[in-house]
Amino acid sequence: MPASDPVPEQLAPVLEWLASEPADDPRAELNALRGHLGGLPEAAVGQCIDEFEARVLDVCGRLKPRLLNAALPLSHELHAVAGELVEALLEVAGKLGEMAAATRERWRPARRGDALAMTGRALSLVHEAFVVAAMGGGVTPPGLWLAAYGIVAAGGGFGALVSARPETAAADALHALKRLLALAVLQPESLTARELVWANDYLEGVADEGALSTESLQPAASSFWIDPGEDLPPIATIRSAAPAAEGLVYFSAFAVSRALSGQLDWLKERMAEAETVGLELDGELLEPDASGLPVGLTPVEMVSLLQRMRDRWALPPNRGQSRRAYRYSVQVCVGLRAVWEAARSDGATERISEWMVYNESPGGYALMSVEGVTGSLSAGMAVALRRDAGHPWAVCIVRWIRSDSPGQVELGLQVVAQTCTPVTIGFRGAEVSSTTHALILPPLPALRRNQAILAPAGTYASRRFVLVHEGERLYVAQARVLSLDMQTANVELFQYEVDPYPI
Repeated sequence: MPASDPVPEQLAPVLEWLASEPADDPRAELNALRGHLGGLPEAAVGQCIDEFEARVLDVCGRLKPRLLNAALPLSHELHAVAGELVEALLEVAGKLGEMAAATRERWRPARRGDALAMTGRALSLVHEAFVVAAMGGGVTPPGLWLAAYGIVAAGGGFGALVSARPETAAADALHALKRLLALAVLQPESLTARELVWANDYLEGVADEGALSTESLQPAASSFWIDPGEDLPPIATIRSAAPAAEGLVYFSAFAVSRALSGQLDWLKERMAEAETVGLELDGELLEPDASGLPVGLTPVEMVSLLQRMRDRWALPPNRGQSRRAYRYSVQVCVGLRAVWEAARSDGATERISEWMVYNESPGGYALMSVEGVTGSLSAGMAVALRRDAGHPWAVCIVRWIRSDSPGQVELGLQVVAQTCTPVTIGFRGAEVSSTTHALILPPLPALRRNQAILAPAGTYASRRFVLVHEGERLYVAQARVLSLDMQTANVELFQYEVDPYPI
Protein backbone atom coordinates (compact mmCIF):
# COMPACT_ATOMS: atom_id res chain seq x y z
CA MET A 1 0.00 0.00 0.00
CA PRO A 2 1.53 3.38 -0.97
CA ALA A 3 2.52 5.60 1.93
CA SER A 4 0.04 8.27 0.79
CA ASP A 5 -2.96 5.95 1.05
CA PRO A 6 -5.08 6.06 4.23
CA VAL A 7 -4.14 3.42 6.78
CA PRO A 8 -7.28 1.48 7.82
CA GLU A 9 -6.08 1.14 11.43
CA GLN A 10 -5.75 4.93 11.69
CA LEU A 11 -9.03 5.69 9.97
CA ALA A 12 -11.23 3.12 11.72
CA PRO A 13 -11.54 4.89 15.13
CA VAL A 14 -12.24 8.19 13.37
CA LEU A 15 -15.03 6.68 11.27
CA GLU A 16 -16.44 4.99 14.37
CA TRP A 17 -16.51 8.33 16.21
CA LEU A 18 -18.09 10.12 13.26
CA ALA A 19 -20.83 7.48 13.13
CA SER A 20 -21.64 7.95 16.83
CA GLU A 21 -24.10 10.44 18.31
CA PRO A 22 -22.61 13.89 19.10
CA ALA A 23 -21.73 14.41 22.75
CA ASP A 24 -24.19 16.48 24.79
CA ASP A 25 -21.27 18.52 26.16
CA PRO A 26 -20.10 20.85 23.35
CA ARG A 27 -16.64 21.12 24.86
CA ALA A 28 -16.16 17.35 24.92
CA GLU A 29 -17.45 17.14 21.34
CA LEU A 30 -15.01 19.81 20.16
CA ASN A 31 -12.05 18.23 21.94
CA ALA A 32 -12.81 14.90 20.28
CA LEU A 33 -13.35 16.53 16.89
CA ARG A 34 -10.08 18.43 16.92
CA GLY A 35 -8.18 15.42 18.22
CA HIS A 36 -9.46 13.12 15.48
CA LEU A 37 -9.04 15.73 12.74
CA GLY A 38 -5.49 16.58 13.78
CA GLY A 39 -4.45 12.92 13.86
CA LEU A 40 -5.73 12.02 10.40
CA PRO A 41 -3.25 11.30 7.60
CA GLU A 42 -3.53 13.93 4.89
CA ALA A 43 -4.67 11.35 2.34
CA ALA A 44 -7.58 10.30 4.56
CA VAL A 45 -9.05 13.75 5.20
CA GLY A 46 -11.02 13.77 1.97
CA GLN A 47 -12.84 10.58 2.92
CA CYS A 48 -14.52 12.11 5.94
CA ILE A 49 -14.29 15.91 5.68
CA ASP A 50 -18.05 16.12 5.02
CA GLU A 51 -18.75 14.42 8.35
CA PHE A 52 -16.33 16.69 10.21
CA GLU A 53 -18.00 19.72 8.66
CA ALA A 54 -21.44 18.46 9.73
CA ARG A 55 -20.24 17.76 13.29
CA VAL A 56 -18.69 21.20 13.81
CA LEU A 57 -21.77 22.92 12.37
CA ASP A 58 -23.93 20.86 14.74
CA VAL A 59 -22.00 22.27 17.71
CA CYS A 60 -22.30 25.74 16.17
CA GLY A 61 -26.07 25.36 15.88
CA ARG A 62 -26.32 24.34 19.53
CA LEU A 63 -24.01 27.00 20.93
CA LYS A 64 -25.23 30.10 19.10
CA PRO A 65 -28.63 30.16 20.92
CA ARG A 66 -26.73 30.15 24.22
CA LEU A 67 -24.58 33.06 23.05
CA LEU A 68 -27.68 34.87 21.84
CA ASN A 69 -29.16 34.91 25.35
CA ALA A 70 -25.92 35.28 27.32
CA ALA A 71 -24.92 38.49 29.06
CA LEU A 72 -21.49 39.99 28.53
CA PRO A 73 -18.96 39.26 29.83
CA LEU A 74 -19.47 35.54 29.22
CA SER A 75 -19.03 32.99 31.95
CA HIS A 76 -15.68 31.16 32.04
CA GLU A 77 -17.29 27.97 30.72
CA LEU A 78 -19.13 29.63 27.83
CA HIS A 79 -16.15 31.78 26.91
CA ALA A 80 -13.92 28.72 26.72
CA VAL A 81 -16.27 26.63 24.59
CA ALA A 82 -16.92 29.56 22.23
CA GLY A 83 -13.17 29.98 21.72
CA GLU A 84 -12.72 26.27 21.04
CA LEU A 85 -15.60 26.31 18.55
CA VAL A 86 -14.01 29.20 16.65
CA GLU A 87 -10.73 27.29 16.45
CA ALA A 88 -12.49 24.10 15.31
CA LEU A 89 -14.40 25.95 12.59
CA LEU A 90 -11.17 27.46 11.29
CA GLU A 91 -9.40 24.10 11.36
CA VAL A 92 -12.10 22.37 9.31
CA ALA A 93 -12.16 25.37 6.96
CA GLY A 94 -8.42 25.08 6.54
CA LYS A 95 -8.69 21.40 5.60
CA LEU A 96 -11.34 22.23 3.00
CA GLY A 97 -9.10 24.96 1.63
CA GLU A 98 -6.20 22.53 1.32
CA MET A 99 -8.45 20.07 -0.50
CA ALA A 100 -9.60 22.82 -2.87
CA ALA A 101 -5.99 23.68 -3.71
CA ALA A 102 -5.07 20.02 -4.24
CA THR A 103 -8.13 19.38 -6.43
CA ARG A 104 -7.43 22.46 -8.51
CA GLU A 105 -3.79 21.54 -9.08
CA ARG A 106 -4.35 17.87 -9.78
CA TRP A 107 -7.41 18.07 -12.01
CA ARG A 108 -7.17 21.49 -13.60
CA PRO A 109 -9.37 22.46 -15.33
CA ALA A 110 -11.60 19.38 -15.31
CA ARG A 111 -12.68 19.71 -11.68
CA ARG A 112 -12.37 23.45 -11.18
CA GLY A 113 -16.00 23.53 -10.06
CA ASP A 114 -15.29 21.01 -7.29
CA ALA A 115 -12.43 23.16 -6.01
CA LEU A 116 -14.63 26.26 -5.96
CA ALA A 117 -17.41 24.36 -4.19
CA MET A 118 -14.93 23.45 -1.43
CA THR A 119 -13.82 27.10 -1.36
CA GLY A 120 -17.39 28.24 -0.76
CA ARG A 121 -17.90 25.73 2.03
CA ALA A 122 -14.60 26.74 3.66
CA LEU A 123 -15.49 30.44 3.49
CA SER A 124 -18.88 29.68 5.08
CA LEU A 125 -17.07 28.05 8.02
CA VAL A 126 -14.76 31.06 8.39
CA HIS A 127 -17.88 33.22 8.37
CA GLU A 128 -19.42 31.13 11.16
CA ALA A 129 -16.21 31.49 13.18
CA PHE A 130 -16.39 35.26 12.75
CA VAL A 131 -20.03 35.35 13.89
CA VAL A 132 -19.42 33.16 16.95
CA ALA A 133 -16.43 35.28 18.04
CA ALA A 134 -18.43 38.50 17.60
CA MET A 135 -21.45 37.14 19.50
CA GLY A 136 -19.14 36.39 22.43
CA GLY A 137 -17.83 39.95 22.46
CA GLY A 138 -14.31 38.91 21.47
CA VAL A 139 -12.02 40.45 18.90
CA THR A 140 -11.57 38.69 15.58
CA PRO A 141 -9.30 35.67 16.21
CA PRO A 142 -5.73 36.12 14.95
CA GLY A 143 -5.30 34.47 11.58
CA LEU A 144 -8.97 34.53 10.59
CA TRP A 145 -8.54 37.02 7.75
CA LEU A 146 -5.40 35.35 6.45
CA ALA A 147 -7.31 32.07 6.53
CA ALA A 148 -10.15 33.58 4.48
CA TYR A 149 -7.83 35.15 1.92
CA GLY A 150 -5.75 31.95 1.73
CA ILE A 151 -8.88 29.90 1.03
CA VAL A 152 -9.79 32.28 -1.79
CA ALA A 153 -6.29 31.88 -3.24
CA ALA A 154 -6.55 28.09 -2.97
CA GLY A 155 -9.76 28.18 -5.00
CA GLY A 156 -8.23 30.17 -7.82
CA GLY A 157 -7.83 33.66 -6.39
CA PHE A 158 -10.01 36.75 -6.20
CA GLY A 159 -10.06 37.03 -9.97
CA ALA A 160 -11.88 33.70 -10.27
CA LEU A 161 -14.57 34.88 -7.84
CA VAL A 162 -14.96 38.38 -9.26
CA SER A 163 -15.69 36.93 -12.70
CA ALA A 164 -18.10 34.28 -11.39
CA ARG A 165 -21.21 33.54 -13.45
CA PRO A 166 -24.57 33.25 -11.62
CA GLU A 167 -25.63 29.89 -10.21
CA THR A 168 -22.15 28.38 -10.27
CA ALA A 169 -19.85 27.11 -7.52
CA ALA A 170 -17.80 30.29 -7.94
CA ALA A 171 -20.95 32.40 -7.39
CA ASP A 172 -21.68 30.51 -4.16
CA ALA A 173 -18.13 31.13 -2.94
CA LEU A 174 -18.40 34.80 -3.90
CA HIS A 175 -21.68 35.07 -1.96
CA ALA A 176 -20.05 33.57 1.15
CA LEU A 177 -17.14 36.02 0.91
CA LYS A 178 -19.34 39.07 0.33
CA ARG A 179 -21.53 38.14 3.27
CA LEU A 180 -18.47 37.89 5.52
CA LEU A 181 -17.07 41.21 4.32
CA ALA A 182 -20.40 43.06 4.57
CA LEU A 183 -20.88 41.85 8.14
CA ALA A 184 -17.33 42.77 9.12
CA VAL A 185 -17.64 46.39 7.95
CA LEU A 186 -20.81 46.80 10.04
CA GLN A 187 -18.57 46.93 13.13
CA PRO A 188 -20.09 43.91 14.95
CA GLU A 189 -18.64 45.07 18.27
CA SER A 190 -21.22 47.89 18.17
CA LEU A 191 -24.17 45.48 17.84
CA THR A 192 -25.91 43.32 20.40
CA ALA A 193 -25.89 39.56 19.79
CA ARG A 194 -29.55 39.72 18.68
CA GLU A 195 -28.78 42.53 16.24
CA LEU A 196 -25.74 40.69 14.91
CA VAL A 197 -27.69 37.51 14.23
CA TRP A 198 -30.50 39.46 12.56
CA ALA A 199 -28.06 41.39 10.35
CA ASN A 200 -26.35 38.12 9.43
CA ASP A 201 -29.68 36.56 8.46
CA TYR A 202 -30.61 39.67 6.50
CA LEU A 203 -27.36 39.48 4.51
CA GLU A 204 -28.20 35.96 3.35
CA GLY A 205 -30.66 37.52 0.90
CA VAL A 206 -28.83 40.73 -0.09
CA ALA A 207 -25.08 40.07 0.13
CA ASP A 208 -24.84 39.55 -3.63
CA GLU A 209 -25.61 43.26 -4.08
CA GLY A 210 -22.17 44.03 -2.67
CA ALA A 211 -19.31 44.75 -5.10
CA LEU A 212 -15.93 42.99 -5.09
CA SER A 213 -13.28 44.05 -7.56
CA THR A 214 -9.58 44.04 -8.26
CA GLU A 215 -9.99 47.70 -9.30
CA SER A 216 -10.96 50.66 -7.11
CA LEU A 217 -14.70 51.21 -6.67
CA GLN A 218 -16.96 54.24 -6.67
CA PRO A 219 -18.13 56.04 -4.66
CA ALA A 220 -14.73 55.96 -3.00
CA ALA A 221 -16.16 57.18 0.34
CA SER A 222 -18.21 53.96 0.57
CA SER A 223 -15.45 51.56 -0.45
CA PHE A 224 -12.99 49.41 1.46
CA TRP A 225 -9.63 48.00 0.43
CA ILE A 226 -8.18 44.61 1.28
CA ASP A 227 -4.57 43.46 1.32
CA PRO A 228 -4.74 39.64 1.01
CA GLY A 229 -1.23 39.37 2.46
CA GLU A 230 -2.21 40.96 5.78
CA ASP A 231 -4.32 39.55 8.61
CA LEU A 232 -6.67 42.53 8.50
CA PRO A 233 -10.36 43.08 7.70
CA PRO A 234 -11.49 45.45 4.93
CA ILE A 235 -10.26 48.98 5.67
CA ALA A 236 -12.44 51.99 4.88
CA THR A 237 -10.90 54.20 2.21
CA ILE A 238 -12.34 57.25 3.96
CA ARG A 239 -10.27 56.44 7.06
CA SER A 240 -7.08 55.22 5.40
CA ALA A 241 -6.19 55.58 1.74
CA ALA A 242 -5.23 52.38 -0.06
CA PRO A 243 -1.44 51.95 -0.34
CA ALA A 244 0.34 51.81 -3.67
CA ALA A 245 0.72 48.03 -3.61
CA GLU A 246 -0.03 45.20 -6.01
CA GLY A 247 -2.73 42.62 -5.39
CA LEU A 248 -5.17 44.83 -3.50
CA VAL A 249 -8.87 43.97 -3.65
CA TYR A 250 -11.76 46.40 -3.16
CA PHE A 251 -15.17 45.89 -1.58
CA SER A 252 -18.26 48.08 -1.34
CA ALA A 253 -21.68 47.52 0.22
CA PHE A 254 -23.08 50.78 -1.19
CA ALA A 255 -25.56 48.91 -3.41
CA VAL A 256 -26.66 46.86 -0.38
CA SER A 257 -27.45 50.10 1.47
CA ARG A 258 -29.55 51.30 -1.48
CA ALA A 259 -31.51 48.04 -1.57
CA LEU A 260 -31.98 48.28 2.18
CA SER A 261 -33.39 51.81 1.94
CA GLY A 262 -36.44 50.55 0.06
CA GLN A 263 -37.21 47.94 2.71
CA LEU A 264 -36.67 50.50 5.47
CA ASP A 265 -39.13 52.92 3.86
CA TRP A 266 -41.64 50.09 3.41
CA LEU A 267 -41.32 49.10 7.07
CA LYS A 268 -41.83 52.66 8.26
CA GLU A 269 -44.94 53.00 6.09
CA ARG A 270 -46.34 49.75 7.41
CA MET A 271 -45.71 50.84 11.01
CA ALA A 272 -47.55 54.09 10.38
CA GLU A 273 -50.40 52.15 8.79
CA ALA A 274 -50.44 49.71 11.72
CA GLU A 275 -50.86 52.58 14.18
CA THR A 276 -53.79 53.89 12.11
CA VAL A 277 -55.73 50.64 11.66
CA GLY A 278 -54.69 48.86 14.84
CA LEU A 279 -52.55 46.17 13.23
CA GLU A 280 -50.36 44.19 15.64
CA LEU A 281 -46.82 45.49 15.19
CA ASP A 282 -45.24 42.12 15.84
CA GLY A 283 -48.00 40.04 14.28
CA GLU A 284 -49.45 40.56 10.81
CA LEU A 285 -46.96 43.33 10.09
CA LEU A 286 -44.00 41.00 10.18
CA GLU A 287 -45.28 38.00 8.28
CA PRO A 288 -42.13 36.87 6.41
CA ASP A 289 -44.03 36.60 3.11
CA ALA A 290 -45.12 40.22 3.44
CA SER A 291 -41.98 41.85 4.82
CA GLY A 292 -39.16 39.79 3.36
CA LEU A 293 -37.29 40.53 6.61
CA PRO A 294 -35.87 38.02 9.10
CA VAL A 295 -37.61 37.42 12.40
CA GLY A 296 -36.03 38.03 15.78
CA LEU A 297 -36.47 41.78 16.32
CA THR A 298 -39.47 44.01 16.93
CA PRO A 299 -40.38 46.53 14.20
CA VAL A 300 -38.94 49.39 16.27
CA GLU A 301 -35.69 47.47 16.73
CA MET A 302 -35.59 46.66 13.01
CA VAL A 303 -35.96 50.31 12.03
CA SER A 304 -33.17 51.32 14.39
CA LEU A 305 -30.83 48.59 13.15
CA LEU A 306 -31.64 49.03 9.45
CA GLN A 307 -30.89 52.75 9.69
CA ARG A 308 -27.50 52.05 11.26
CA MET A 309 -26.73 49.34 8.70
CA ARG A 310 -27.66 51.66 5.83
CA ASP A 311 -25.50 54.48 7.17
CA ARG A 312 -22.43 52.32 7.80
CA TRP A 313 -22.58 50.70 4.37
CA ALA A 314 -23.26 53.98 2.55
CA LEU A 315 -20.70 56.08 4.43
CA PRO A 316 -18.42 54.29 6.91
CA PRO A 317 -17.88 56.40 10.05
CA ASN A 318 -14.68 58.41 10.15
CA ARG A 319 -13.29 59.50 13.48
CA GLY A 320 -13.29 63.30 13.49
CA GLN A 321 -11.40 63.74 16.77
CA SER A 322 -8.13 62.09 17.73
CA ARG A 323 -7.94 60.15 20.97
CA ARG A 324 -5.14 60.62 23.45
CA ALA A 325 -3.82 57.98 25.81
CA TYR A 326 -4.61 58.55 29.47
CA ARG A 327 -4.75 56.35 32.49
CA TYR A 328 -6.95 57.27 35.42
CA SER A 329 -9.75 55.65 37.38
CA VAL A 330 -13.40 56.68 37.19
CA GLN A 331 -16.65 55.72 38.83
CA VAL A 332 -19.08 54.10 36.40
CA CYS A 333 -22.80 53.43 36.62
CA VAL A 334 -24.13 51.01 34.00
CA GLY A 335 -27.69 51.02 32.65
CA LEU A 336 -30.26 53.77 32.23
CA ARG A 337 -32.23 52.81 35.33
CA ALA A 338 -29.08 52.71 37.45
CA VAL A 339 -27.96 56.10 36.10
CA TRP A 340 -31.43 57.51 36.81
CA GLU A 341 -31.28 56.27 40.41
CA ALA A 342 -27.73 57.56 40.90
CA ALA A 343 -28.65 61.01 39.56
CA ARG A 344 -31.76 61.11 41.73
CA SER A 345 -29.96 60.12 44.93
CA ASP A 346 -26.72 62.04 44.32
CA GLY A 347 -24.80 58.85 43.70
CA ALA A 348 -26.10 56.88 46.68
CA THR A 349 -26.38 53.55 44.89
CA GLU A 350 -24.62 50.22 45.13
CA ARG A 351 -24.39 49.97 41.34
CA ILE A 352 -21.27 52.14 41.04
CA SER A 353 -18.03 50.35 40.10
CA GLU A 354 -14.48 51.40 39.35
CA TRP A 355 -13.15 51.40 35.78
CA MET A 356 -9.97 52.66 34.13
CA VAL A 357 -9.94 55.19 31.29
CA TYR A 358 -7.13 54.34 28.86
CA ASN A 359 -7.85 56.91 26.16
CA GLU A 360 -10.25 59.74 25.53
CA SER A 361 -11.28 62.44 23.09
CA PRO A 362 -13.61 65.44 23.45
CA GLY A 363 -16.49 63.19 22.37
CA GLY A 364 -15.82 59.89 24.09
CA TYR A 365 -13.82 57.48 26.20
CA ALA A 366 -12.36 54.00 26.07
CA LEU A 367 -12.66 52.18 29.41
CA MET A 368 -11.39 48.95 30.88
CA SER A 369 -12.93 47.14 33.84
CA VAL A 370 -10.81 47.09 37.01
CA GLU A 371 -12.71 45.20 39.68
CA GLY A 372 -14.66 42.72 37.62
CA VAL A 373 -18.04 43.23 36.06
CA THR A 374 -21.42 42.54 37.61
CA GLY A 375 -24.64 42.65 35.64
CA SER A 376 -25.23 42.68 31.92
CA LEU A 377 -23.43 44.84 29.38
CA SER A 378 -24.37 45.39 25.75
CA ALA A 379 -23.75 47.79 22.91
CA GLY A 380 -26.17 50.70 22.78
CA MET A 381 -26.87 50.93 26.50
CA ALA A 382 -26.53 54.04 28.68
CA VAL A 383 -23.54 54.50 30.97
CA ALA A 384 -22.57 57.37 33.25
CA LEU A 385 -19.10 58.12 34.57
CA ARG A 386 -17.39 60.68 36.78
CA ARG A 387 -13.97 61.22 38.34
CA ASP A 388 -15.34 61.16 41.90
CA ALA A 389 -18.34 62.17 43.98
CA GLY A 390 -17.45 65.83 43.56
CA HIS A 391 -18.05 65.74 39.80
CA PRO A 392 -21.36 65.47 37.88
CA TRP A 393 -22.25 62.34 35.92
CA ALA A 394 -21.31 62.47 32.24
CA VAL A 395 -23.93 60.46 30.32
CA CYS A 396 -22.65 58.23 27.52
CA ILE A 397 -23.82 55.56 25.09
CA VAL A 398 -21.83 52.33 24.62
CA ARG A 399 -20.63 52.45 21.00
CA TRP A 400 -18.71 49.17 21.15
CA ILE A 401 -17.90 46.43 23.61
CA ARG A 402 -15.09 43.87 23.67
CA SER A 403 -14.54 41.04 26.10
CA ASP A 404 -11.54 38.86 25.29
CA SER A 405 -11.56 37.06 28.63
CA PRO A 406 -14.16 36.46 31.36
CA GLY A 407 -14.37 39.37 33.77
CA GLN A 408 -12.36 41.66 31.47
CA VAL A 409 -14.36 44.14 29.42
CA GLU A 410 -13.50 47.17 27.29
CA LEU A 411 -16.08 49.79 26.38
CA GLY A 412 -16.05 52.56 23.81
CA LEU A 413 -18.31 55.41 24.93
CA GLN A 414 -19.86 58.37 23.13
CA VAL A 415 -20.63 61.33 25.38
CA VAL A 416 -24.18 62.65 24.95
CA ALA A 417 -24.29 64.99 27.99
CA GLN A 418 -22.03 66.33 30.73
CA THR A 419 -24.85 66.25 33.28
CA CYS A 420 -28.44 65.04 33.52
CA THR A 421 -31.73 65.44 35.39
CA PRO A 422 -33.85 62.39 36.32
CA VAL A 423 -37.52 62.64 35.31
CA THR A 424 -40.46 60.45 34.38
CA ILE A 425 -42.33 60.76 31.10
CA GLY A 426 -45.52 59.37 29.58
CA PHE A 427 -46.51 59.44 25.91
CA ARG A 428 -50.00 59.90 24.53
CA GLY A 429 -51.11 56.82 22.60
CA ALA A 430 -48.57 54.51 24.18
CA GLU A 431 -49.62 50.87 24.43
CA VAL A 432 -48.93 50.87 28.17
CA SER A 433 -50.52 53.67 30.17
CA SER A 434 -47.69 54.35 32.59
CA THR A 435 -44.74 56.68 33.07
CA THR A 436 -41.17 55.76 32.21
CA HIS A 437 -37.93 56.77 33.88
CA ALA A 438 -35.82 59.02 31.66
CA LEU A 439 -33.05 61.62 31.76
CA ILE A 440 -33.17 65.24 30.63
CA LEU A 441 -29.95 66.13 28.83
CA PRO A 442 -28.97 69.79 28.35
CA PRO A 443 -28.05 71.16 24.91
CA LEU A 444 -24.61 70.08 23.73
CA PRO A 445 -22.75 72.24 21.19
CA ALA A 446 -22.07 70.49 17.85
CA LEU A 447 -24.61 67.76 18.69
CA ARG A 448 -27.95 69.45 19.44
CA ARG A 449 -29.38 72.89 20.06
CA ASN A 450 -32.23 71.83 22.32
CA GLN A 451 -32.73 69.86 25.48
CA ALA A 452 -33.10 66.13 24.91
CA ILE A 453 -34.62 63.10 26.59
CA LEU A 454 -32.78 59.79 26.98
CA ALA A 455 -35.33 57.02 27.53
CA PRO A 456 -35.62 53.23 27.18
CA ALA A 457 -35.96 51.94 23.62
CA GLY A 458 -39.57 51.89 22.46
CA THR A 459 -40.72 54.76 24.69
CA TYR A 460 -41.31 57.27 21.89
CA ALA A 461 -44.90 56.73 20.73
CA SER A 462 -46.20 60.13 19.54
CA ARG A 463 -45.26 63.78 19.23
CA ARG A 464 -46.58 64.82 22.64
CA PHE A 465 -45.72 63.54 26.09
CA VAL A 466 -46.04 64.50 29.74
CA LEU A 467 -42.88 65.27 31.71
CA VAL A 468 -42.70 65.04 35.52
CA HIS A 469 -39.77 66.21 37.64
CA GLU A 470 -39.88 65.57 41.37
CA GLY A 471 -37.45 68.03 42.97
CA GLU A 472 -37.93 70.54 45.72
CA ARG A 473 -41.13 71.31 43.89
CA LEU A 474 -43.19 69.05 41.68
CA TYR A 475 -42.93 70.13 38.04
CA VAL A 476 -45.36 68.82 35.41
CA ALA A 477 -45.42 69.92 31.80
CA GLN A 478 -46.61 68.82 28.40
CA ALA A 479 -43.80 68.64 25.85
CA ARG A 480 -43.45 67.73 22.20
CA VAL A 481 -40.72 65.89 20.33
CA LEU A 482 -38.70 67.92 17.85
CA SER A 483 -36.51 65.16 16.42
CA LEU A 484 -35.58 61.57 17.11
CA ASP A 485 -31.78 61.70 17.07
CA MET A 486 -30.71 58.22 18.16
CA GLN A 487 -32.14 54.73 18.53
CA THR A 488 -30.27 51.69 19.78
CA ALA A 489 -31.41 48.31 21.04
CA ASN A 490 -31.48 49.77 24.57
CA VAL A 491 -32.23 53.48 24.47
CA GLU A 492 -33.48 56.31 22.31
CA LEU A 493 -32.63 60.00 22.41
CA PHE A 494 -34.89 62.76 21.13
CA GLN A 495 -34.83 66.55 21.31
CA TYR A 496 -37.92 68.25 22.71
CA GLU A 497 -39.46 71.53 23.82
CA VAL A 498 -42.15 72.41 26.32
CA ASP A 499 -45.37 72.56 24.29
CA PRO A 500 -46.51 76.20 23.97
CA TYR A 501 -50.03 74.99 23.14
CA PRO A 502 -50.78 72.14 25.57
CA ILE A 503 -53.85 70.03 24.91
